[in-house]
Amino acid sequence: MKKYFNLRSIMIGISILLCLVGTGVLGYLHLTQPTVSAIENKAKKTKKLDVEKSTPETKKPRVKSPEAKQAVVDADMETMSAYGLVYDYANKGLVEVVQDFLAESGIDPSQIAFTYRNAITGEQFAMNDLQPMTAGSTYKLPLNMLVVDEVAKGKLNLTDRFDITNTYYEYVGEHDNYVAAFDGAMSIPDMQRYSLVYSENTPAYALADRLGGMEQARKLFSRYGQSRSPEVKTFSDENKTTTDYYIHVLEYLWNHQEKYADLLELIGESFPGEYYKKFLPDLVIQQKPGYVAEALNVDAIVRESTPYLIAIYTAGLGGTTPESAEISGVGLYQLGQLAYVINEWHRVNMNE
Repeated sequence: MKKYFNLRSIMIGISILLCLVGTGVLGYLHLTQPTVSAIENKAKKTKKLDVEKSTPETKKPRVKSPEAKQAVVDADMETMSAYGLVYDYANKGLVEVVQDFLAESGIDPSQIAFTYRNAITGEQFAMNDLQPMTAGSTYKLPLNMLVVDEVAKGKLNLTDRFDITNTYYEYVGEHDNYVAAFDGAMSIPDMQRYSLVYSENTPAYALADRLGGMEQARKLFSRYGQSRSPEVKTFSDENKTTTDYYIHVLEYLWNHQEKYADLLELIGESFPGEYYKKFLPDLVIQQKPGYVAEALNVDAIVRESTPYLIAIYTAGLGGTTPESAEISGVGLYQLGQLAYVINEWHRVNMNE
């Protein structure tokens, strides 16, 4: 146990109170543009589009001793106690620990779907992973990957500016603001930044136009894998997906990090202090959240000392419904708690 327990506990308690008071501004604008990236350099070296699944050698699962697990629990006890997230991390499986958290929080298990994958050993654990869930903006990450693939093939470049005045839109105000701010045309790096860092819809539809439209893009999402679900293999026309599919997207991204380096940098910037980052401020987390109506989701690469991949999809947190028009602060808080619980289990059982 660290010194100054009381002072630190008070400070953590204050941070929790501040989280409960309000959710803050989830998006923030800043105008720096990504440098013309490693994508084109990679394209020069790659004549053939890399679409096959990469399978780097994985290590055997590490068996940690009970003493080693308990040492992590002891070291982290002050923080987990302050957050009220003390569970039997050392002696239960990940799904069991998550179920304990859900029961204590009054969340029905059917509201949560997740898939966890240890990026080094390949160990994978899941709950409701074949259950179709509202995807929100999480489709924007594989959409960006498809565009990078076209750049790598030499079919697109990062310097041309493309007309966005007739791009499909969901919110006319957002669309008109983009047309005005970018003088009617955006480059692919512009579209990447604003669709991933700020999760805006207009630049995402502009990216889809580079592929022939969103309907055509949906046909290509299987490039990164497919779900075992008989209902939804990738993303449905109604924008439903499964964590069983999305863990393949994250695995593909992990296995091709050089190719998608710019995208990893951008999702590393996204939504500081929110979603998977809410209670894990000291970690490098590359995340793509997705929010709409009843859904609060996050897909992430978490760079613990042993990194892991995580896809979480939720429904109805904070009392939201398919008719909800505002994001729920309570739901965001609960999603952040769930992320902490999963990460703590990983620290105790998987970290070197």
